[in-house]
Amino acid sequence: MTRVFVSTLLHFILLLSSDFVVAQEPVSPKGKFANINGAKIYYEEHGQGEPLILLHGFGRTASDWQAFIPEFSKHYRVIVWDMRGHGRSTNPDTSVVFRHAVAAKDLLGLIDNLKLGKVKAIGHSSGGILLLYAASMQPERFEAIVPMSAQTYFSAEAREFIEKNAKPEAYFQFNDGEKLHGKVKGMFIARQFYYFHQLQGDPAITPDQLGLIKARTLVIHGDNDFIPVSQAWEIFQNVPKANLYIVPNGWHMPHLGPLNGADFTRRSLEFFKGEWNNGFTPK
Repeated sequence: MTRVFVSTLLHFILLLSSDFVVAQEPVSPKGKFANINGAKIYYEEHGQGEPLILLHGFGRTASDWQAFIPEFSKHYRVIVWDMRGHGRSTNPDTSVVFRHAVAAKDLLGLIDNLKLGKVKAIGHSSGGILLLYAASMQPERFEAIVPMSAQTYFSAEAREFIEKNAKPEAYFQFNDGEKLHGKVKGMFIARQFYYFHQLQGDPAITPDQLGLIKARTLVIHGDNDFIPVSQAWEIFQNVPKANLYIVPNGWHMPHLGPLNGADFTRRSLEFFKGEWNNGFTPK
């Protein structure tokens, strides 16, 4: 009986392992790993020059930036990652509670690991949240940032949207959970996302914290995002060097689509190169 039990247990572990390792996105030829805060963080580098870090949203991976890497990498050393627990990265915390403040420390750890100095960065959704956290924790690390579809707290509207539209099984299917993360990890991420509708205390970025950010900032938000535009306005009002761009009909992914994608790339590059405010100035 003991041998049968051990054999069954080993078989079960192998099945879990295959879900986490095999049934997920493969490691790219440019893929590397860094041990940061107990997690094994996957990242890729493209191009040369000043560092530009691209941070995906919750439930997604570095592959979300594939369409943008060719253009951005003409101008910058582009670094993309899989956030802790996503894609090819691990997460030592097995709690259903995902903390953006912890992921922000991962970002700072990656900057240290790669000895990047000051960086530019774009963060979408959860990537934007952790970017705001990191830029307020260590303002000297960031020269310019673009938080997109970000929020400083989970509003009633966002919580209601998640509760009604993101049941774990539905989110897993809609978000390509198995393809991106493997079946087990993908379902775990789906449960973490659904728990956001009742999570308290993270994100919890105060106006005082936003006021600590020294980086030039471009806040981008879709006008019909389930995250209220008032959140973008709050960030814009409280970050000292902030600019605001509201994308018409942008929803939660205002950088996607043939027209929006080209517009997002152009405006982001203009902003990073200091050309954002070079238009007409009243005398």
